[in-house]
Amino acid sequence: MSETENRLLSVVEHWLPRMEVAGIPSATAKTVIDSAGVWENWLAAWSAEGDRHAEMGEAALARGRKVTAGEAFARASLFYHFGQFMAFDDLVAKERIAAMKVAVFRRAAPLLEPPGELIEVPFEGGILRGYLRRPAGQGPHPLALIIPGSDSTKEEFPAFERHFLIRGMATLSLDGPGQGEGRSHGHLRADIAPAIAATIKTVESRPGLTGDIGLVGMAFGGFLALRAAAALEGLAAVVSINGFYDLGALWPTLPKVYQDNMSFALGDDVVERARRFTLAGIEGPVVPALVLHGGRDKIFPPSEAQKCAEICRAGAELQVFPTGNHVCNNIPWMYRPLVADWLAERLKV
Repeated sequence: MSETENRLLSVVEHWLPRMEVAGIPSATAKTVIDSAGVWENWLAAWSAEGDRHAEMGEAALARGRKVTAGEAFARASLFYHFGQFMAFDDLVAKERIAAMKVAVFRRAAPLLEPPGELIEVPFEGGILRGYLRRPAGQGPHPLALIIPGSDSTKEEFPAFERHFLIRGMATLSLDGPGQGEGRSHGHLRADIAPAIAATIKTVESRPGLTGDIGLVGMAFGGFLALRAAAALEGLAAVVSINGFYDLGALWPTLPKVYQDNMSFALGDDVVERARRFTLAGIEGPVVPALVLHGGRDKIFPPSEAQKCAEICRAGAELQVFPTGNHVCNNIPWMYRPLVADWLAERLKV
């Protein structure tokens, strides 16, 4: 079997459940994967499917079917996203499809229920972008601020946001520095507390929010959430889902496909840069923390969860699900309601 065939199988092994919980039915995802056949065709196959759903959205919008159009545009964005998220062979094509993902989701956001409001955060002479969604019903509402990982972006999260929204929390999914549109600020950085602080300042005057905020991060974002919560004042809680304690120490054990991901996310001298992503020597968060992990995570081992929990100065509720994979996306019915319920209780919804 060739290296590229191995790559396709590796991507599917690690991330097919993630595609499913994001909103792409398993049968559809497998059809696109089969149509690709080999890794060289992956980006084209997923992009073509994205085009098809974007056209569905346009057709529905032309007939005044706004709900259907919003759903189709959001699906198209997911197909574009998963087409490019591990495609590092042609960075020009990757950037082009990523831009299509951003553009089509911008069409989707105001048509979602509840709608998404594009938030632009002034930061370091540029802009960070996120989507704010407020639940139905009388406010004001506390806020779950969602931090992506190394290859996820704000456009991936409407299905995840739903768990918070139906419990009375607003959501803000943010592309931080090095994530999605935040690539304009350079590569991923270990400390995103300044970016989170700038985001909070931007939304604090928005109507319908109480000012109570919990951070929620998944995978790489789980690390970022803990690191940011350790440096920020005024937060109510933090959730880390399948994060890590020390990326540099894990480097030799990371799957090849994830090392390639890190090379793109962190830039040149990737091993040295990876060593900067550690919680060692960090005084942990002083707010309540929930640390979740999958026992079968083949990227970040569950032993990292115990180390993360130990640095939390207010204590941490630690849950390791023995059957869970990376980010527990094979058991979303177990971890997602738990996260949303736990945060709702801390934010006193």
